[in-house]
Amino acid sequence: MKAFVSYSVTDNNEYILTLLSSKLREKGFIVTTSQNFYSNIMDFNTMSEIGTSHLFIGVITGTGNERNRVLEEWDYAVQRNVPNLLLIEDTVQVHQLFKGNYIRFNRNRPQVTIDEINRRMTPSQPVTSKNSDDIVPWILGGAALLAIIGLLSKDK
Repeated sequence: MKAFVSYSVTDNNEYILTLLSSKLREKGFIVTTSQNFYSNIMDFNTMSEIGTSHLFIGVITGTGNERNRVLEEWDYAVQRNVPNLLLIEDTVQVHQLFKGNYIRFNRNRPQVTIDEINRRMTPSQPVTSKNSDDIVPWILGGAALLAIIGLLSKDK
């Protein structure tokens, strides 16, 4: 299986990407990421990598400069029906009508997000074709998100 990771973090937070990749590899994923930084146009290679992935994970922190790129790549994953997750720091402004499979996190109160991820990782109903778009990404990628939330909360 292949996971595509898109991120908007500062240089001093890039170590969390190593942990995220490691957790995904433990689950049997091959991890790819964008090489399309600081560009307004998504390149063919990025589109191909996203389109052939089994999971898309986007991470947006308040201090990262690549939020628009991550959202564009996430939107492409949604269009291609790739199971997807977005982890967005609560300091990032999100339009109230924004919809998607995302979760907000607060570096000072990580337990709230940890509890919510655990809840989403444990389906209360059997997985069916109707609810799999919401549940499958959490089952596949939730543990990796839990690991990086702990690190982000320590990096205040």
